[in-house]
Formats: sequence, C-alpha cells, structure tokens
Amino acid sequence: MWPGNSRNLQDFLTHVAIALLEMDCLAFLTVAVLLSCTSCIFVPLEGKHVDSTMKLARDMTLECVYPKIGRIIQMSWRKENNSSKEKIAVFRLPYDLSIANGYKTRVRISNNTTNNKSLIFNNADEEDTGFYLCSFHAFPHGIWEKRIQVVQSDDSKSQVFLDPDVTADSQVTKPRRNVTIMCWHDSDITVNQVIWERVQVDRVDFIGQCLESGLQVYGSDYEGHVQIDCATEEYSTLVLWNVSASDAGLYHCSCFGANGKNESGWTKLTITGNVPLISMQHIVFIAGASAILIIITLASVVAIAYHKSVHTIVAANTKQMRTEDKIWQALGKHRMKSTRMSNVHNDKSK
Repeated sequence: MWPGNSRNLQDFLTHVAIALLEMDCLAFLTVAVLLSCTSCIFVPLEGKHVDSTMKLARDMTLECVYPKIGRIIQMSWRKENNSSKEKIAVFRLPYDLSIANGYKTRVRISNNTTNNKSLIFNNADEEDTGFYLCSFHAFPHGIWEKRIQVVQSDDSKSQVFLDPDVTADSQVTKPRRNVTIMCWHDSDITVNQVIWERVQVDRVDFIGQCLESGLQVYGSDYEGHVQIDCATEEYSTLVLWNVSASDAGLYHCSCFGANGKNESGWTKLTITGNVPLISMQHIVFIAGASAILIIITLASVVAIAYHKSVHTIVAANTKQMRTEDKIWQALGKHRMKSTRMSNVHNDKSK
C-alpha cells in the first residue's frame, strides 16, 4: 500500500510525469534500452573469466608468459580477495623486483626470459587457494592480464580435471599446421553456450567460450592463437593455428542447452615429427652466406700472405743493401789504409 492518502499519490505521479516530459527524449530512450538489455548480456564472474584453474600443491608454479611482441615495462602479481587486491610482487624490467613481506620467503619469480614471469610457490598451504592476477604493462599493446584460480585437490569443483579413464577421440598432426577439433551434440539440444578447455592432471586452461548472443570470449593464453565457431546447430569447432609440440594434449568441450540438456566431448591431440630446423630457402641463404664468407676468408688469407711475402722481400733487400753498404765501407777503409801505407813507403824510399 502506498503511504499517505490518494492526494499525495496523485501529486507524486504528477511530478513524475512532468519530470519525464522535461527529460531529453534521446537520453531517456537510451537509458530505457540499456536497462531492458542488461538481462541479455552474459558477463562471467562479474566480467572476469578464469584463464587457468590449478590444483593446490606444496610446490606449484602459476604460469604467466606474455604472448605478444612488445617492449615490456612492468609486470605484477596480485591476489584477489573479494573486492580488494593484495600485492605479491612487482617487477620493473630489467632487474628491479619488489616482493611483499608476507611472500618473500614463500615465492619467487622465474626470470628465464623477459616475457616469462611465472610465480613459483614453496611450501604452499590452504591459505594460498584463491584467485591470482598476473599483469604485464607493455608498449604499444598496453595491459595484458591472466587470471588463475587455485583450488583444493578435493574441491568438488575440481571434477573438471583429467580423468584417467576418459574416452577421447584422437587426432594426429604435424607441427606448424592448423588443426580443427569438432564437438558434436544432438540436434534436439538448443545450445546457448559452448566452453572449450585444455585439461591436464593438475590444471585446466580456459580456451574460449561461445555465448548465446554469439559473442566469443577467449582465454588470455589463447587469444590470437585459436578461433571458435558455434554457428552450426549440430557441432562447434575449435581451430588451433600453427600448432607446436606444446599444443599436444586433451581438449574438452561442454555444450549447455537451454532446455537443460548438456553434452560434452573429449579429443586427444598428438603432434608427431620434429619441427624442421631449416627450410630450403634457409639452406640457400646459408649456402650463399657461407660461400661469401669463404671467399672473404680466402681473399684475406691471400692478402695477408702477399703482405708477408712483400714484407719478407723488402726486408731481405734491405738486409742485402745494408750488407753491400758494409762491404763497400770495408773496401773503402781498406783502400784508404792501403793508400796511406803506400804513401808512407814512398816517403821512406825517398
């Protein structure tokens, strides 16, 4: 029941009507449309999907590798607690690292490469479950983030982890090829959501998701590396581009129906053969460069030998000239001595 008498209610409605008439019509319509569509938009985890889910382990590594090419300025690790974020570590490249006091003896940051700053735990316990956020600040791409959830091994939600008895379809391919994995479902299921994941014994990676609206959401590690298509009524496809040995493993798809019927499927991807180290173009390039290097080396050797030969000849000629000079000087001294002795003899004869 509205508080007050009918006169107050009538006055209130009159004021509301006047206010609506005085509002800008375009703004009013815009607000009305947005409000009416909020229920149509699906935002997982308050706009924050989880890129990886990991089982808690005593020694565990939360992997964070920046997938793009750019100049990395800074990266950070934080733990999300409801609406707050707890700082764990901040790394300002190339060498400045700051770790929060509560984590200094428990974690370290991998420093194998500039773009790999995984968080390594020592002696993790139950308090280390929760959500972790890895952030890279790079030029010119801006901020890249990855969200990781650590769960208890016996958590009921951990049923998404690898079941050793799972039955999976098998696909075999070679490196550097594009692979299409299909996920079939009954045609009588009205699918409004499809989720693709890569599943390991202790870790599940979120690849991507098709929403009922047709919107596609990709995991941080897979954006730009895969493409999902859920346009057909009987199956969904996952395309992995330019695969490598690291893409091998089990892939899981889940189809959620509007009528309550759900289906899922498994595919085991095997990557065979070695990646060719060099192609024919590389061989031609290397052969040409080697030939040029050999020619330069031979020319250098000939030049050095010629220089040494000339130097030797010049040195020999110089030595010979010095020897001849000494001989001539000796002959000159001998002649002068002979002349003096002859003059002395002549003087005595007189």
